[in-house]
Amino acid sequence: MEIKTIHDSLVNGNRKQMVNQINEYGIYDFWEDYRDYLQDCFVERGDRLRWFQDATISYFRIKENKR
Repeated sequence: MEIKTIHDSLVNGNRKQMVNQINEYGIYDFWEDYRDYLQDCFVERGDRLRWFQDATISYFRIKENKR
């Protein structure tokens, strides 16, 4: 699974798919790699922060609701 594919799921509003992809990628490796990906893709710090927050909040809300 590529980080870009996971990010594209988030951008397209497929958050449940994103959660499954993050789990497949490896939850403990994903967040640092995603941070690095965003740094490479976005110049503005605010843009990077918004995407990272969206992914994080979405992930844990969906994960919590699956219980």
